[in-house]
Amino acid sequence: MSKYNIIGDIHGRDSWRRLVDENCINVFVGDYFDPYEDIHFMDLQYNFMEIIEFKKKHPDNVVLLYGNHDFEYLPGVFEKSNRFDGLNAQTISWLLMKTIDLFEGVAYAIGEDYLVTHAGVTSDWKNTYLPHVADIKPSSMAAAINDLWRKDKTPFSFGANCYGNDFCGEDPHHSPIWVRPESLCLHNLYKGTSVKQIVGHTKVKEIAEVAGVVLVDCLDTVERSYKVEWP
Repeated sequence: MSKYNIIGDIHGRDSWRRLVDENCINVFVGDYFDPYEDIHFMDLQYNFMEIIEFKKKHPDNVVLLYGNHDFEYLPGVFEKSNRFDGLNAQTISWLLMKTIDLFEGVAYAIGEDYLVTHAGVTSDWKNTYLPHVADIKPSSMAAAINDLWRKDKTPFSFGANCYGNDFCGEDPHHSPIWVRPESLCLHNLYKGTSVKQIVGHTKVKEIAEVAGVVLVDCLDTVERSYKVEWP
């Protein structure tokens, strides 16, 4: 029996230190930068490097995923989210590229029962970019999504998947680092199955489950992580 500890969006907060469990596989859903609070960049940088050192110390017990607030600092990406740190963008980009080999990508499967991404996978996005993938089991989808991520970042951008007057990510075509919960729940790739998606990206006061989607972006209100066991 393996235990998993899923930790919500970081945004420079150090609460992850009190949530990690060395007896679990700790999965970070991304967004290490662009804080909501007034956090000095040196503290933000130190906090990120502490997460990296924790990963190095426990390589088999830490999974690092990317979020949209990390995506925007990667080379070749020309999109800016709200709170984009233009002053320190070059340093953040360097930090992410320096540590790229320590990241899983944007998707992680917990057996065939859970799929963890920053924002979630809709059937619309999957059918647009991965129509050839017939097997939607979490392990197969995570592998396909991460393979696509390594080859081409465009399918994960906001602009490439934005239709109409959507400024928040509510279009169901949005990617696993951008789509919002309402659209995800309505167009959930796993609707009608027992598979649950675990996502961050959209703030909630408490960890909550809605229509097969577990929302874990709660670190600005409560210090809680989401734990599951498999099998």
